[in-house]
Amino acid sequence: MRLKISLWMLLPPPMAVAMVGMNRGNTAGNSIAFVPSTLKCSFRHVGGGLLQREDGISSPFCSLLSPSTTTMLYGTSTESPEKSETALDKDAETNMVVNNILNEMQHATKSSFEWSESFGLNGEEAAFYALFSSIRSLSNDVLGINGKPFYLAQDQIVKAIKKGSGEESASTIAGYFTFDDLAKALEEDFLDADRGSTDNKKGWKVTAVSTPRGSSFEDARMTLEEVEAALSKGTVIFSAIGAHVPKLARATLACTDASALPNALNMYVTAAGKRTSAPPHTDRQDVIVAQTQGRKHWRVYSPPDPTLRPQADAFARGKGDDNLPLHQLENMGCKLLVDAVLNPGDVLFIPAGFPHTTDTIASSSEEEKEDTSIHLTFNFDSHVWDLDYLSVRRLALRRACVKDEALGVGTDDNRYVGKANLLPSNVRNELFHALPLGLLDDLLDEATRSTLMEEALSEVQRISMAVDESTASAVDANVWKETLEQVQKQGMELFDVHRDMYLAAIEEGRLREQEAAMTSHLEKEARRITMTPERMQRLSLFRVRSFYERISEAKKSLVDWSYEGVAQTSGEGGEGGNSNDLPENWAFTMSLSVGDEVEADLGGAFFPAKVTRVAGSKYDVQFFDGDRGDGLERDMIKLLRPPAVASDEDDFDTTGLTKKEIKKLRKKMEKKKNK
Repeated sequence: MRLKISLWMLLPPPMAVAMVGMNRGNTAGNSIAFVPSTLKCSFRHVGGGLLQREDGISSPFCSLLSPSTTTMLYGTSTESPEKSETALDKDAETNMVVNNILNEMQHATKSSFEWSESFGLNGEEAAFYALFSSIRSLSNDVLGINGKPFYLAQDQIVKAIKKGSGEESASTIAGYFTFDDLAKALEEDFLDADRGSTDNKKGWKVTAVSTPRGSSFEDARMTLEEVEAALSKGTVIFSAIGAHVPKLARATLACTDASALPNALNMYVTAAGKRTSAPPHTDRQDVIVAQTQGRKHWRVYSPPDPTLRPQADAFARGKGDDNLPLHQLENMGCKLLVDAVLNPGDVLFIPAGFPHTTDTIASSSEEEKEDTSIHLTFNFDSHVWDLDYLSVRRLALRRACVKDEALGVGTDDNRYVGKANLLPSNVRNELFHALPLGLLDDLLDEATRSTLMEEALSEVQRISMAVDESTASAVDANVWKETLEQVQKQGMELFDVHRDMYLAAIEEGRLREQEAAMTSHLEKEARRITMTPERMQRLSLFRVRSFYERISEAKKSLVDWSYEGVAQTSGEGGEGGNSNDLPENWAFTMSLSVGDEVEADLGGAFFPAKVTRVAGSKYDVQFFDGDRGDGLERDMIKLLRPPAVASDEDDFDTTGLTKKEIKKLRKKMEKKKNK
């Protein structure tokens, strides 16, 4: 059942009746491109990478153009007088994508307002829904390693919404969430945040913004003063904030429903005048950036050549200890695709795996004081939840007990590194591609969903054959089908959990509004929020916990299913110790070593990570997306595979040996036996 929360509790009484027949407004349809009129500025190059304006008027319709011919400079385009045929083709291709996105937004507007009204939401959420619906409609063209970044100005978005609704005005996402909103959220809730590093020559690392000042609950809460202090040093990052702040849960629900994916929302806050607010890096997610306050300068590049560093994760370049220096991007095969300053209400789409870097040094006037930059990053989390062809292939091989001779990926290895990056580029790009959007959408009719499943099944088998025919042929056809069905099942469970989590946050927001209305007549000091035990239990810190537990259960269920065909005593590829000799809670008690593949607690749910440092009883880890967790307790880390231990079959003394040394000796002894 899709809606497990009593939605009539979320809505004012007149809206409760409208719940009957409610749907999320599937807007898939044919694209008819239209080209908006544009006015262009002329610039001349004056050296040092600077451009000087000569004449003309800036256009709100400037979008992504070819890096060799066009530079986006604060929302204004400039064209080189000489264009190659390839560059012209690139311009036309990019403009077609932008125009198709706007056209799809226009067609999605009415159903977006129907969706928004059914939840008692506003025009801003309808605009978000229309935007995400348009991306879903063109997902094959824009998502992933082979995707296309694009930029949309606020005027373009508003124009598309007005055309679609037939109204003379339209809501804008400018000002949707401001620094005042953040201050209120910090007062009302228990939030957590990190501060990002600013060295554009090294990988992006994060450190906690707040540390407990004492033993009380209030002493543990992050304050506005701590956030402001952190802003002087770098960007403040609020991960998964869409699950915590009621207002942002509304927009995150729009993203999740429109895309039919279990998605998340992060928020980034940067003071004006920062030369580097985020060094070059890539993300595991396809992201939609919505600027809501202030301005931020973005540069987006094509993916680096994976063959130069095959052991680097394509979706976590420039994070942690992996360096992606700005001055080296060109040598890595990266080309500048977008160079734009986002103003409030503007939107930027960045496919997964595309390097990008930001700063806030742009200023329209020396006298004008710049606002703190706030942007929302909506994550299409296909790769996080195994919703890509590479993950399906890996799970199917494991289920069928077929060793991955082609890619050599072990049980817990990062699937996006190694031999996969040495495949022919077309095969690699297809292998890394997300499964079709809509595969998790139970509001689609059965025929459409069956067609999507058949297409995905055919595609994963075709791609797997292209990777390695002998390995793919060893997997029975039924296993391919069962694996895809299990991935779909997990995805739908995760989708439901995410929707429930955002709906719960929306409900909490309405309850807080009612409480505020009841005390609005009191003096300001009397209206101050009192953290009673009942209200404390409603804080997002506690509210999201049950949802994260359900997320962990869904993930574990898929992994357990894939191992049902594997001999548990040997592990995949013959590694690991005998599970019968291990304590019941070995995953949370056995010793850890640097390099161990684990799952670590990240805000209440466990996510893939690797141990990077052991200091007594504390452990540092690096998560799958490059983020770090430092000083974790042992019970916050789950070992995924039993360490190699001495067995009855070992005919050598293993006393005092590490698991790596035991494994090495076993191999040496095995070679002697085979001689």
